[in-house]
Amino acid sequence: MSFARTVKDEVVKIRTDKQEQLAELSALLHLNTDIHLTNEGMFLEFHTNNPSIARRFFVLMKNMYDAKLDIISKKETRLKKKSGYLVLVKSHANKIIDEHSMVEQNTLEYEFLTETDEAKRAYLRGAFLSCGSVNDPIKPTYHLELFVQSKTDAVFIQRLMNHFDLNAKITQRRQGLIVYLKEAEAISSFLNVIGAIESVFKFEDIRIKRDFNNSINRLINIEIANEKKTISAANEQLEDIELIKSNKMYGTIDNKLKETIRLRETYPDASLNELIAFYKNETGLNLSKSGMNHRLSKIKLLADSIREGQK
Repeated sequence: MSFARTVKDEVVKIRTDKQEQLAELSALLHLNTDIHLTNEGMFLEFHTNNPSIARRFFVLMKNMYDAKLDIISKKETRLKKKSGYLVLVKSHANKIIDEHSMVEQNTLEYEFLTETDEAKRAYLRGAFLSCGSVNDPIKPTYHLELFVQSKTDAVFIQRLMNHFDLNAKITQRRQGLIVYLKEAEAISSFLNVIGAIESVFKFEDIRIKRDFNNSINRLINIEIANEKKTISAANEQLEDIELIKSNKMYGTIDNKLKETIRLRETYPDASLNELIAFYKNETGLNLSKSGMNHRLSKIKLLADSIREGQK
């Protein structure tokens, strides 16, 4: 089961009061319900691939409007499509359309239904049930989105999400728009906003483990890179020393540089800090990092001058 399905199966079980039910139902009506006009009159058609969401819509519609309802299961065999579920609302259609501004899309009506924080949370819950998806946190990128057809719906959902400081963005997608989140903390907060508490724990648990493993990998990569850098620098220094000795320039340098050359030849793989430690152990004298660097730089300059002379 996908992580998005897990979230939806959790939130459809949340118990809510009348105000929250109305707000959640409003989102389901705005985003997943079509209006049909026939010879027998007007009716509404709610569609979903999730039977739990179909039942949720059925219960909310019964609770709020005591409407006459039918549930139809549609099995798709072509192109391996999933089964679909239709909930037909056969009574009170005009009243429902008017109260939820399904035709005019008057945002004042939307806001009237979502005045409190609880109602805003409920509307976002209904929106996610209608058209939301979220990547499994084990995947390489974090992503949560709600796909809508209407700009009015997209802007209103974004406004509700940003009421909870989620920094939601909108972008074009095929024949519609998506309201989306990319930051892991924002996605976790959204799941908490809609009441998916168990999913938040699962998301955070996987995210913490993943981020910890990523941190370990980064540290290992840094350590490997530093080791390669150390070995490369040491090899270059050994080449410089060999050039100095082969050109009989070793006798012209002072004792400090000779001591440094001896250390490098004795410990060919040692880092700068390790060379300093070996120097102190063998001589009893302290030498700073910049001091050791200065000596190695002088050796390099001498080798470079020899190369220039050879040219």
